[in-house]
Amino acid sequence: MDSCEGEIVEDLGQRLLAALGEHSRLVILTHNNPDPDAFASACGLAAVINFLAPECRVQVAYGGIVGRSENRTMMRYLPFKAVPFSRVRGRDNVAYALVDTQPLAGNNVLPDDKIPAIVIDHHPQKGATRALLAKTPFVDIRTGYGSCTTIVTEYMQCLGVTITSSLATALVYGITSETQHLGREASPRDRCIYNDLVPLVNMRRLSQIEFSRRPREHFIYISKAIDNAFVYRQVIGSRLGPVENPDVVAEVADFLLLHERMSWSIVTAFYDDKLIISVRASNHRAHAGTVVRELLEKLGGTAGGHNQVAGGQLDCQGRSQLEIAELDHGLIVDFLGQVTGVENVKTIKPFISAELNDPWAQGDE
Repeated sequence: MDSCEGEIVEDLGQRLLAALGEHSRLVILTHNNPDPDAFASACGLAAVINFLAPECRVQVAYGGIVGRSENRTMMRYLPFKAVPFSRVRGRDNVAYALVDTQPLAGNNVLPDDKIPAIVIDHHPQKGATRALLAKTPFVDIRTGYGSCTTIVTEYMQCLGVTITSSLATALVYGITSETQHLGREASPRDRCIYNDLVPLVNMRRLSQIEFSRRPREHFIYISKAIDNAFVYRQVIGSRLGPVENPDVVAEVADFLLLHERMSWSIVTAFYDDKLIISVRASNHRAHAGTVVRELLEKLGGTAGGHNQVAGGQLDCQGRSQLEIAELDHGLIVDFLGQVTGVENVKTIKPFISAELNDPWAQGDE
């Protein structure tokens, strides 16, 4: 594996230790409803801290739920146990690290009164995060990388941290799932790190994760997504309405973009008083993250992403079902106009169904 020069290694180790300060505990937080890149990054950072400060107790935690079957299977094989943040005790006397997310991004459970000790991410900074990042002792944000896992793996290589087979398996899946096997927004460093890690991977276990068995609910959501799907020019999308699993939004967005004629996919759903949106683009210069930010931030929502992958959410507490349904429809229309250049979007056609389905009408009680 690649190694770093002595001065760089020493500086990296000293900076991470300085960020921990006198704390004997570190809680590593992923973004809510964590994906494989977030889990792998957290485990990689946990290995680094264990190497630098063996006396420091490290805990990996997350907000939300883990819904996708692949991610739940991955959790069983992680070298560091990941737990819901609600199970973390003594939260006042710990240092916090954020991986694959940033403070005030709207997608993590970092306590409002806490300044993180460490932030590692590959998403662009947001205006709301800059002030808190300026107070954070250790910040490493590399927007040119396809995965956060790659950044953390470089730390391990530089410091000489032993990468076990179970950790390598998690790291490789973090990179491949985030970049669709290095075909989506992968940088040269992602490819290099991937090649370094592959010889260490337990391929049987990796296959079990990637091709994990799906529960019945998965097929129900896919069926609903197709029934509710619509097309407009080069855009395909679906409105799912209320869901019990927020991970299905991104899953369906990936699935719909498999349509050979489509350049964009958009999926919306409602979960935990939030309207969730997930967008995918086939063009590596589509600026999907910018599109979703412009769509949501003017409404008070939060969003983020890259050129081909983006998502966000809008807090709907206090709104009626009718207001949420209108907001949902309005977001779709605004998105269609933004990516097609059509000022007055009118006829949105159903994809499979005889007529355009309204998930909110279906959900009326």
